[in-house]
Amino acid sequence: MRTLVTVLAVLSCAILPLSARADDGMTMPSSMNEFVNWHLDRGACGSWVETGVTKKMWVGIPEGLKYTNTNMMWYEPETEQLFHSHHMVTADGRVISTGSGLMAWDAATNAPVGSGSGYDMGKPYHGTSVLKGMKGDTIVWEYTERAKGETTTYTNSVEYTGANTRTNTVRVGTDGSPWASTAVRANPGGDMMKATGLVGTWDAVMPDGSTLRTVISWLADKRVLKQESFIVGETDDSMDLYLMYWDPVNDHIAAIYLDNHGTVIHGKVDSITDRNGEVTIVSSHEGSRFGDLTMSTQMTRVVTDRTLTTSFQGMSLDGIRHGLSWSEDAMVSNRVTPGRN
Repeated sequence: MRTLVTVLAVLSCAILPLSARADDGMTMPSSMNEFVNWHLDRGACGSWVETGVTKKMWVGIPEGLKYTNTNMMWYEPETEQLFHSHHMVTADGRVISTGSGLMAWDAATNAPVGSGSGYDMGKPYHGTSVLKGMKGDTIVWEYTERAKGETTTYTNSVEYTGANTRTNTVRVGTDGSPWASTAVRANPGGDMMKATGLVGTWDAVMPDGSTLRTVISWLADKRVLKQESFIVGETDDSMDLYLMYWDPVNDHIAAIYLDNHGTVIHGKVDSITDRNGEVTIVSSHEGSRFGDLTMSTQMTRVVTDRTLTTSFQGMSLDGIRHGLSWSEDAMVSNRVTPGRN
C-alpha cells in the first residue's frame, strides 16, 4: 500500500490559510525547518515495513494480493530536502509497486512541495499532493494520481502511534471506504539478536565458590540488548555493562563494554549461526583497559536452552598476545530463568 512517503508530491494549488481550517484543528508548517522537524521528532526517517492484502483502491494495483511493502525516508541537511522511496512485493518476489520522490520548500506557495512517481505492476504513475494539515501525530494529504490514463483523488492520513509504529489510512475522495494498514520500523539488529536466545538470567560458579550472575534483557523496544553482571549476595550494583545494538552506518550489530575499572571496549558481531538449536555468536572487540593499554580479543558464545558458554581467542594487550587469568578457559553459565527470548 502506498503510504505517506510514497505519495507526497507537488502541491498543485495554493494552501488555504490557517483561519480557513480552524474548525478541524489542523495546522500548517510555517517553514521547511518546522516541517522537517515534525517528521524527525516522530522518527519518520528510516525503513518501515508493512504486510497485508491489497484492496480495490489504487488504479494500477489489483486487489487480493498478499504483499510486503518497505518504505524509506531520509533527510539531506545540505539541501534541506526529505527523500522517500517504496518497494512493494508479493511473497514470490513479484513487484507490485515501486517509486521514489522528494520534498522541498516552495517560496511561491510558502509551503512544502514534493514530487513522486513510479510503477504499479510495471505501468507508470505520477501524482501531486496538497497538504491539508497536521494535528498532533497525524498528517493529512489530498493526493491526485494519474495512472493508466485515469485521474483519481485520494485522502491519505498517516498517524505515528508509537516510537516504531504508524498507521496509514487512504480512501478515494473524502468519504470512500478506507484502506487502513500498520507499518513497523524495520529492526534488523533486534531480529538477529532475538534469534540468539541470550535473554535471561545466567549463573556461573566462580573458582572461589561465589556465583556470578549475568542478567541479559531488552531495552529500547527490543532494539538494544543489555547485559549486566554481579556477584550474588555481595552487592546489587553491577560490575559491568555490555550493550549490543544495530549500527546502521556499518550495517552490523555493534557492542560496547564498560566496567567499574573505567574500561571502554568497542566491538561488533562477526557471525551468528544456529545448528539444531545451538546458537554460536562470534564477536571482535578492541578498546582501552588496565590504564592506557589497548586490549583486543575475539569472543565466542555458545547458547543452548540451558547453558551459555563463553570463551576468548587471541587475547592481546597493545597488540601482544597476553592470556589473562579469566580468558584462557571457557566459562559455563547455567540458565536460571526458563525458556528463550
